[in-house]
Amino acid sequence: MDLDRFKRWMGLRTLYLKWTLPLRFPLILNIEPTNRCNLACRMCPRAISHRPVTDLDWGLFERLADELGRHGPILKVFLQKDGEPLCHPRLAEMVALLREVRAARRLSVITNGTLLTEDRFAALAEAGLHDLIVSIDATNPTDYQALKGLDAYDRVVANVERALALKRRHGWRFPEIKARLVARQGHETEIEAFRHQWEGKADFVDITPYHTWLGAVKDERAYGGRPRYPCALLWYTGVVNADGRVSPCCIDFNLEGDLGRVGEGGFAAIWNGPALRRLRRAHIEGDYRRTAICGPCEYWLIKEDLGSWLRRRYGVPEPSSPPPRRSP
Repeated sequence: MDLDRFKRWMGLRTLYLKWTLPLRFPLILNIEPTNRCNLACRMCPRAISHRPVTDLDWGLFERLADELGRHGPILKVFLQKDGEPLCHPRLAEMVALLREVRAARRLSVITNGTLLTEDRFAALAEAGLHDLIVSIDATNPTDYQALKGLDAYDRVVANVERALALKRRHGWRFPEIKARLVARQGHETEIEAFRHQWEGKADFVDITPYHTWLGAVKDERAYGGRPRYPCALLWYTGVVNADGRVSPCCIDFNLEGDLGRVGEGGFAAIWNGPALRRLRRAHIEGDYRRTAICGPCEYWLIKEDLGSWLRRRYGVPEPSSPPPRRSP
């Protein structure tokens, strides 16, 4: 997505959120099938995470699907967070159940593509997946291995090309296959090479901003800073980790922002509960260090700026500007 399109898209999202918020249930829900992964990406902090490796309990997933069926359809469910979703053997069954209960208007999976065989792709397509986002992130085998820690570039490209061919052969509209590249500072020419490689081949080319996972990985952002504003994700996006615990957002890789475990009250009990209400209030009041993850975060920079609107909505005054510095 180019910069002008991104700005228009964010503008429309901002208008929609102002019309919709506040919500008794999120517009978007991230459900993590597993936090297992078969890569060691340089721009991912899994290597320093203290989380035990686990798969999502099937009973919990069924309860989440039932809850989504009662509250939905929401806008989108992502089956992904810190792990590789295709490491979960029942991923297609998850998609099928979510489709059956009309959980969301869009069901999405983000994958590294290494395990995307024709059979796995066909199963996801037949289950009702809408979006398959493949994080390729390179244009040649050398850069791919340096970034991902595995010599698998040719395999991933071949997997995506076979999936596209299978989709054309069957005349499937979905899933839409999106080739993704993370935009990193100093790699600007790579963006155009990636576009040239995948435009007209994949259904969409997705250039997504880099972030540092709370400072856990090297800063290669290609965008600058702005005055801090509340993170809009707290008002419309929910996250359930593979162990059933809830995070404030998708970059809480170490569960330092743990809001509790999904229990008898379902996800809605946490979404509308006191811990998340306090965190939202802290953001509106400019107290971003209320949790370990919000203080060092820069992910809010690529999300909607609803700060002034939220403060008016909640009756909180705008933060005072710091006094001007005196000349010596």
